[in-house]
Amino acid sequence: MDNERGQTTIFFTLILTGLLLLTAVGIEIGRIVYARGEVGKAADAAALAAVAQVDVSYYRETGQVRFKPNVYEMAQEYASRNSTYLQSRLIEVTVTDIFVDQNKHMVFVTVSADLSSLLPKILTFDGVYSITGYAEVRLQGK
Repeated sequence: MDNERGQTTIFFTLILTGLLLLTAVGIEIGRIVYARGEVGKAADAAALAAVAQVDVSYYRETGQVRFKPNVYEMAQEYASRNSTYLQSRLIEVTVTDIFVDQNKHMVFVTVSADLSSLLPKILTFDGVYSITGYAEVRLQGK
């Protein structure tokens, strides 16, 4: 019986270590999922800002959607305003593309962020995450 005394302690230590590892992995996955959601939120905000920069007079003359010259600056400003969680971790979001579907009058804005600082260093994953937000252009006229 004396040689079985330490088995419970070893078993308890192994179980506790496993639970701590699972908890740490769960927390890390949660941070990454939340950060990806924030990139999506920034993309949607940037798309709405881009829609607000549509040149209405040009649309009324031609029926084509065209932006004012400061569309990228406005989209970037709104993307930055809507990514405070990422900014608190010194991660910048960047507007990389703005595209208009002339047939559907939809504006698509792609936003990227490098999330590699949130990933464990043992992973060799390229942490750049991009997502495209969209908004509908609602103009009356032609």
